[in-house]
Amino acid sequence: MSNNRFIIDRKFACLIENVGISVVQVLKMSDLPEDLFSHQMPSLTVAEYIRFMEALKELSIDDSTPIRIGTMDNLETFSPPIFAAYCSKNALTCMKRISTYKKLIGPLVFKVSENEKDITLEITFENEEYQLPEFLVAIEMVFLVQLIRNATQTCIIPKEVMTRYKLDNNNYKKFFGIRPKKGQRNMLRISKEDALRPFTSENNAMWEYFEPELRRRLSDLDVNKTYSDRVRSALIELLPAGEDSIEVVSSKLGCSKRTLQRKLKNEDTTFQKQLNQTRELLARYYLDNLNMKSDDIAYLLGYQDLNSFIRAFHVWTGMTISEYKNKINN
Repeated sequence: MSNNRFIIDRKFACLIENVGISVVQVLKMSDLPEDLFSHQMPSLTVAEYIRFMEALKELSIDDSTPIRIGTMDNLETFSPPIFAAYCSKNALTCMKRISTYKKLIGPLVFKVSENEKDITLEITFENEEYQLPEFLVAIEMVFLVQLIRNATQTCIIPKEVMTRYKLDNNNYKKFFGIRPKKGQRNMLRISKEDALRPFTSENNAMWEYFEPELRRRLSDLDVNKTYSDRVRSALIELLPAGEDSIEVVSSKLGCSKRTLQRKLKNEDTTFQKQLNQTRELLARYYLDNLNMKSDDIAYLLGYQDLNSFIRAFHVWTGMTISEYKNKINN
């Protein structure tokens, strides 16, 4: 099995704890460092990733845990690749974006195919010799369907859900609207009509905001990519964890604080300007598209208290949050 390492988002630890599973126990059972999620960029080999998912299944309270994880509120903000997919025009574009960038947040490959009637997405490892764990397959299937439903504001019913496991728990039938089949592939099939249904979360400005850094990560080339792009992308991931300091961001980008300050100065900007711009853009997006509560937005933007966010929002827009909401709703 390959020894290549894959980044696992640190916020995944919060998801696990939120469904009543001890992260420490999962790490112990899968023979991984107990401080894994305290690392700046925690990473796993495919073998470790499989052990991690198998331990999660073992420690799950019931068979429905993947459904609870995959349907958590605001999961689309989990990582830049997923957020970028959520900003898509429709489910077809969303699936294609995920298939392109999924490898940035795990050792998975999403294969999208289409014909006149259907869109099919198949989930595999890059090396198909190895089988995806049941727990992982279930989470990915549930999450994707939930994302499409949230984005279209429609209860999309897949035409087919197939996994190599027998997901015969009635909760899966209730969630998907159909009973998952057991077969030789891990795949989700939806109608072309549903795949082209417009996303209410479509936002080209946000996509243009994310795309340069996502492409940079895929190519792993820094040439012609600005440090401003890289700082904003890092902040997208760090803000929900309350980490918004230049020290943390420079560490994530693999440079010193002084180097980052110099690079940004060369681009005629500063770290504080990029932090403010990122927070303002995200705040507007959350209010325009997701109708989120001010408390939740303040948390996702890394503010320690609601009042700090309210004051900052007024500085950015010259309006209170209530005035802004009234404006966009009229």
